[in-house]
Amino acid sequence: MDARQQRPQPPGPERPAEHGDPVRRRRLPVARPHRQRVLARPAAAVALGGRRRPDADVLQHQRGHDGVHRRSPGRRALRHARRARGTPRPLPAAGGRGVLARPGRAGLRLVAHLLRAAQPLRHHPGGAHRGRDGVAAALADVGRDRDRPGGARVVDVGPPPARPDRDPPDVSHVAATATVGDGGEAPGVRPDHTAHPTHHRPDIQALRALAVTLVVTYHFWPGRVPGGFIGVDVFFVISGFLITSALLRRPPEGLRDLGAFWARRVLRLIPAAALTITVTLAVVWLLRPTAEWAPAARHGLTSMFYVENWRLVSDATDYLRAHATPSPFQHFWSLSIEEQFYVVWPVLVGLGALVDRRLRRNGLAVVGLLAAVTVLSLAASLSLSWSSPAEAYFATPARMWQLGTGGLLAWLVLRRRDRAPATTRGIVALAGLLAVLGSALLITGDTVYPGWAALLPTLGAALLIHADDPDGPLSLRRITHSRPVQLVGDCSYAIYLWHWPLVVLAPAVLGVRRGLALSLALIALTLVVSWLSTRFVENALRPRPGTTYVGRRALVVLTVCSVVVVGLAWAMLRSSESAVQASESRVQDALPTSLEPTCTGAGALDPALDCEEPDELVTTPEFSRGDLPLSVIVGQCISWPPFDELVTCSVGDTTKPERRIALFGNSHAGHWEPAMNAIAAEHHWQVDTYVIGVCQPTTDNAAAPSVDPLQIEACDELVDGAIDRAIADHDLVVMSTLDRDGTSPEVYEATLRRLTDAGVPVLVIRDTPAPLDPDYDTVTCVSEHLDDTAACDGTRQDYLGPDPLTEAADALDSDLITTVDLADHVCRDDVCPAVVGGVIVYADYNHLSATYSATLAPYLEPAVLEAMRSGDAAP
Repeated sequence: MDARQQRPQPPGPERPAEHGDPVRRRRLPVARPHRQRVLARPAAAVALGGRRRPDADVLQHQRGHDGVHRRSPGRRALRHARRARGTPRPLPAAGGRGVLARPGRAGLRLVAHLLRAAQPLRHHPGGAHRGRDGVAAALADVGRDRDRPGGARVVDVGPPPARPDRDPPDVSHVAATATVGDGGEAPGVRPDHTAHPTHHRPDIQALRALAVTLVVTYHFWPGRVPGGFIGVDVFFVISGFLITSALLRRPPEGLRDLGAFWARRVLRLIPAAALTITVTLAVVWLLRPTAEWAPAARHGLTSMFYVENWRLVSDATDYLRAHATPSPFQHFWSLSIEEQFYVVWPVLVGLGALVDRRLRRNGLAVVGLLAAVTVLSLAASLSLSWSSPAEAYFATPARMWQLGTGGLLAWLVLRRRDRAPATTRGIVALAGLLAVLGSALLITGDTVYPGWAALLPTLGAALLIHADDPDGPLSLRRITHSRPVQLVGDCSYAIYLWHWPLVVLAPAVLGVRRGLALSLALIALTLVVSWLSTRFVENALRPRPGTTYVGRRALVVLTVCSVVVVGLAWAMLRSSESAVQASESRVQDALPTSLEPTCTGAGALDPALDCEEPDELVTTPEFSRGDLPLSVIVGQCISWPPFDELVTCSVGDTTKPERRIALFGNSHAGHWEPAMNAIAAEHHWQVDTYVIGVCQPTTDNAAAPSVDPLQIEACDELVDGAIDRAIADHDLVVMSTLDRDGTSPEVYEATLRRLTDAGVPVLVIRDTPAPLDPDYDTVTCVSEHLDDTAACDGTRQDYLGPDPLTEAADALDSDLITTVDLADHVCRDDVCPAVVGGVIVYADYNHLSATYSATLAPYLEPAVLEAMRSGDAAP
């Protein structure tokens, strides 16, 4: 008899007859809570065991395909179905009776409500997550397979999977494990069936190990691996690949999904980073001089909130700070770029997915948007690499293309149906490895970077990832799968965090130079601390698989870490500011109110004053760290690349000046601004500064070896404009420039002749003695030797070299040119002290401090007056 002609029965699964017994009907079985049950057809499978109860009024009665009302399962049966975890019982075979055997409208409605009640809804036997369209697809499969042989069957799929939108894999460039994807399919892409969608990638862990090894080796022995910094580029590609893989499989569909993603990033990255920052700040506060507290605190704050790269952009483009002592937080620049990427990238993927759903573009909007961002970033990187290399290295827009390359690779991998043969993939992997290693050996600090050169390590890393850990004769698995390599990959985040503070602080704290023995000891200490950090901080606070709501925990972790770091940094800043304010008060009391020399500063070297060195410093290291003339500080009174305009400032008597003087040159002319300000104020003159950084005061900067070839044209244009303005509006031009840069005197003769031919008198100040060693910082040295500042003194022979500008002035022998040499007011006999008259002489490794420059005014004034008289006497 056909099932449609039988008397209606309550809906429920049936089981076939055993040993020839007739078919017996039974109610929906009570499932045991420790196993998961999934109703499946050959083409689809869906999980039962949800938490949400279907609407009671809908389930009270259902109409079957034969038109007879049937009572739905009661609350108890539904409760057991939602908690179903027991061993599945077989359902009727095809041709049997019951709703699930041959589902009509009643059966389909029941299945639909059970599916909506089920939790989770997205698990598929093939490993794919169907997302919110999975229910409709499953019902369609049920309808299509209704009459197939075999009917409905029950499949045991083990424990419920994690929610992909709330439990994405750890996919940062420093994650402890490399797990690709989250088990879902991207819109418009075909899944790669060659591997499990959430398979572990030991090859990516090995690539992490290689990247962090290159970075650490470069920091300890720069000469051995001159391009080891490209390890950061490899990290960028890995991050872009893994993050995008997860986002493409499960695009965020709202603020809740975005919040869950960002919360997991917080739990994944913040605790270990905050611990590193806190320990480093504590070491600086307890074991380093006060002068280092404020810079360390500021860098610690920017690192905590992942904007360190932008602070380094500012510092690297600042002429003074470009060669300053490295910050122990400088390596956070790459982590800052990645965290900014984690904020922006999910939003872009979500927007692209929204467009795809609205326009049914089958995933093209997502990949088009990501490709556009990648191409624009590459263009910005190439442009900035030539116009502003320092900004190009640290700026996020110039680095986003490397992360985007990994993202586009993720899209490509998700689209492929089958992998290439193992031999082919082995060749690809070897090519990628050679590209990465070749970059580390061939690229140097003199290479324009990122620029075109960054394509080599970036594409090499992409090839290694795309090869997907090949086996066969060309396989590297014996190395990449080894336990030491995998362990370094697991701890790569912590290794990257901890190694740089040890490189910077350990030699300074111990008071020794970093040799081979100390370097090896620091590497061993890095590995130990990194393993402890990974084991007890990183892994301990990481959300476990299956954890759903992590937003509250992430908020707590972020708040606690921020309070600790901000509180410690604030205390250090307050202590440093107190010392600076005390020094400012002493400076105001010690500096003369007129041009009469005193025993403070340069006057202490005057034999006529017979001064003794004071017992305490007038300018402390904390004060001298920022004791800079305005004409040396980028953003104040100095023109600086990209040279948009000629920057000028006016000092002295700017209300009704009797004379106007032009201070012209590079930053070594700029550090005379405090002295010229004092002289001009005394005589009611106005001084206009025409200070052009990284340029020489000539219209032939191509002949100046110290000038960047990329800036030659801009330098010549600005210098030409400055000379024209000096001739037109000023009664005297005061010039000075950096000596010992290899420029010949003939290069400056044209500038001097142009000024004198126009009848403008010129005063040439010989460049002052200075260490000119970028690895040496006078303020840091004094702060470390407060009891014996003589340890920071230099010699006149080392500090003073030939001055081509003065030689050019002497060669012209013009009555309108006056020269002055104040080296005897900086050095005593053959010694050039770091501290004179209680004032620290240099603000860095080559510029006079503003306070010491002001104390030189009494000794510069006679030369200025003489030069002014020469102009008055000219016909």
